[in-house]
Amino acid sequence: MDQVSQTQEITGDLSFREVADRWTVPLMVLDRELCFVYANRAYLTATNTEWANIRQKYIFEIFPDVEERRDPVEAKFRQVFQGVQTRLEVQPYELKQPDGTVQTRMWQAVQDPYRNDDGVVTHMIQRAEDITAQVELKRQNDVMQNELDHRIRNMFAVIMATSRISGESAESVDAFVDDFNERLASMSRVYSNLTRSDWTGLSLRKIMIEELDAMLGRGSQRYTLRGSDAILTVKGSKDAALIVHELAANARKFGCFSTPDGHLTVEWTLKGDLLRVTWTETGVPGIQPPTRVGFGTRLFDMFPKLVATRTFTEDGVQILVEAPLLKEDVGAFSV
Repeated sequence: MDQVSQTQEITGDLSFREVADRWTVPLMVLDRELCFVYANRAYLTATNTEWANIRQKYIFEIFPDVEERRDPVEAKFRQVFQGVQTRLEVQPYELKQPDGTVQTRMWQAVQDPYRNDDGVVTHMIQRAEDITAQVELKRQNDVMQNELDHRIRNMFAVIMATSRISGESAESVDAFVDDFNERLASMSRVYSNLTRSDWTGLSLRKIMIEELDAMLGRGSQRYTLRGSDAILTVKGSKDAALIVHELAANARKFGCFSTPDGHLTVEWTLKGDLLRVTWTETGVPGIQPPTRVGFGTRLFDMFPKLVATRTFTEDGVQILVEAPLLKEDVGAFSV
């Protein structure tokens, strides 16, 4: 029996084929042997098949699958012939493309029984929907949600560690409140900049400018930056901002920013797998080593891969910071 005759047998006087062929939803009809007796244009397009190649063919011959995935689907199809509407929520199908490659598409479908005049179920009508894009979007959203959860946990861990160390090194409650609020403001700036950069990391120069300008005001002439720019990892960006902020805060309290004639020069170089940053404060003669362990010293201890050396001079202080570059990500560092 040809396709037209089969269609007429299923639909009676209804012009089923004319309606179904123009429907944008993929639709096909199987007989009790699960062989194709009809497929509309949308179905043929979605499955990259031609009617001549699937006509009267067993569906799992056209779309073979591993047994553990095929059996539940076939069971759903068999239920339809017992008069039950069934659903396939999300099913992967491997479709052969015109170039010979195989592409996995995700489909969901509804199967309805078709009864003849005697009420006997003779065929199964399936209307399907390709939801590959929706499934991929959900996967991406899940990844983003997991990443967001991870970042939030990390952020609160840093806030708690900062709070604890700030409390241990503060000389008074007022000093703790002021210093802690400034550190949170620094964290807020770097998180905002990372968000604007789609969490791809920030440049070392940008971090320097953001933190120093927050301390001194935009366009300040009290610091000089020298060095070819380097893009840091996300972790490196957050760590660098924390360190630069603390060095600048110390310079305001005790160093070059505490006197009108003080000046800061920051130079950095990339040598092999090592980033070297030299922080030089001048115009502050007589500066002495600290007599107590402050937040800055404790901060450097938080980064085992980072080496910091402080040298006091007649005109100020110089701090050399060395951090390893990530070999798999040239131009970025993590501390």
